[in-house]
Amino acid sequence: EAHRHSTSLYPAGGGAAAAAASATAAESRTVRVDVAVLDNLMNLVGELVIDRTRLGQLSNQLGDVAGVEELATEVGRISNHLARITGFLQDEILKARMLPIDRLFKKFPRMVRDLAQKVGKEVNFVVRGEDTELDRSVIEFIGDPLIHLLRNAVDHGLEPPDERERAGKPRVGTVILAADHRENQIVVEVTDDGRGIDPDKIRESAVRKGIITPERARELTDREAQMLIFAPGFSTAGQVSDISGRGVGLDVVQKNIDRLNGRVELESEPGKGSTFRIYLPLTLATIRALLVRVAGQVFALPLSAIVETLRVSPEQIQTLKRREVVVVREKVVPIQRLEQCLRLSRRARRGDAGDAGGRSKHLYAVLVTANGTELGLVVDSLVGEQEIVIKSLGRFIGDVRGLAGATILGDGSVALILDVRGLQEAVWQTEGLAG
Repeated sequence: EAHRHSTSLYPAGGGAAAAAASATAAESRTVRVDVAVLDNLMNLVGELVIDRTRLGQLSNQLGDVAGVEELATEVGRISNHLARITGFLQDEILKARMLPIDRLFKKFPRMVRDLAQKVGKEVNFVVRGEDTELDRSVIEFIGDPLIHLLRNAVDHGLEPPDERERAGKPRVGTVILAADHRENQIVVEVTDDGRGIDPDKIRESAVRKGIITPERARELTDREAQMLIFAPGFSTAGQVSDISGRGVGLDVVQKNIDRLNGRVELESEPGKGSTFRIYLPLTLATIRALLVRVAGQVFALPLSAIVETLRVSPEQIQTLKRREVVVVREKVVPIQRLEQCLRLSRRARRGDAGDAGGRSKHLYAVLVTANGTELGLVVDSLVGEQEIVIKSLGRFIGDVRGLAGATILGDGSVALILDVRGLQEAVWQTEGLAG
């Protein structure tokens, strides 16, 4: 009976032949392509995106000129068609660059098992979403951050078996590594059911190391205090006993994720566990950004870091502990004028047409999030949302805090892409809130 069941899937005597034919057909439909070719194709598509944007802007300008209505209509039609074709081409090349994240995830079970044996922990390691696909360049960058997070979860997040029993927990701790595709991002989570992170101990340790002042420590919410474990210089061997070792190497995690234009969030409850959530772009070539105008210049803010935009009147701006703040739905949010962050000259502002009439009536504030805190960046005007091509500036000007790169706009001008986390750290240091 079992024999009949196992062979009934194939015609008599044809099972092996059918399988071989299927394998040959699948092999004939695939072509091995050098990764450099895919990289070049992605760069060329990026240039097409720039030209597509410029053509769309030209179409809009022609629509305002009398006597060329037919020409403007034809250019607009071509622009729309090019936009569709470029979008399809971009999606197809992106698919060709996609790899299942399982290629990275399959390396971790053995690492977790060996580490658990070494430190005397009992660990149930669960992997979910390994079939989620991600750009190969992104996969290359997130390997080290995930190793740091998993090592911290096993070595410092989970308690020893005896301690877990005394706390009423199972002897076997659980570490979950999960990936999921949400909207235009990939979310990777590392969760443990260990001891969690005590925000009070984090505050004490950060003040002792000079990372923040005692005044700033008292102002931080528990979640903001927990995010201090990502601060450079926070993770030192002398602090392992103070904060249960959580935070070792996590500044490296933050730096690597920043390079990807991603972000890290932390949720932790003392005694119950922690979840590190990494938001990653699908590709490193293009991002969605909000263009803003400040002092006559256009800057780009990645949409992944933006919470919302606000229209603020001068009367709504209040001062709390020498800082400008606004109240958003009963929550106090600190604000910072972007022109001050970037040290733009006031002379340039006089040339900005947007400042002439509207500045005294209202301002625009872009609420961004980084390091677990929200900050309102005050700008002169909002230009609009746009897909931009990222151009690195590292080899030309080095790493500059607050800048993530540059892009070419539709009119051919260059706009700088702002790094929200770097801006926030610069604000803290300028105000003497961070060491």
